[in-house]
Amino acid sequence: MSNFIEFLEDHLGEIQYGWNHDEKGEKMPFQIVKFAGGPFPGTSTYTTLGLSHEPLICPLEGKEMYQELVFVAPTEFGDQNIPGIMIQVGREMLRKREVLLRGEVIGPAGKLFTETDLEALYVTVPVYFEESFHIYHRDNNRSIIMSWLIPITKKEALFIDDNDWEDFEDLLEAKDPDLTDFERNSMV
Repeated sequence: MSNFIEFLEDHLGEIQYGWNHDEKGEKMPFQIVKFAGGPFPGTSTYTTLGLSHEPLICPLEGKEMYQELVFVAPTEFGDQNIPGIMIQVGREMLRKREVLLRGEVIGPAGKLFTETDLEALYVTVPVYFEESFHIYHRDNNRSIIMSWLIPITKKEALFIDDNDWEDFEDLLEAKDPDLTDFERNSMV
């Protein structure tokens, strides 16, 4: 695990602190950690740590895979619901025994944060980071996929449902919104 922590800190800065108990005080099977850096000045990054201890199944291929989750937020935003959201998503992955796929939408299920219109999460490659951060290659051929959870609006979630994730990513590329701005307007 120490090599993986070095990998994370090389890309995200030092670990500031973390959570290993849920809101009820129960020990979790993985941690949430907050790093000093983000992809841009004024952003912070959170990841799961230890989720990849469990092999999960890729629903498309049926093979075992390993995954950790990434969440990027404005530093001034503080932690708010971020650890709880990541705990909930990680626990659901472990319950289902499945990885999250690129293009998958979680929700909508009500506001993620009090002051925003963001109600769902979109799973994708962490493109705001260097490509070397997308996959951690372990010595034992059990690479860890880093998957970015992007907060999106209900309208954006419905757009993906009505079209497909490639259309949404084309829209992201065309409109180039700041996906770390939790007060941004919907693109659709």
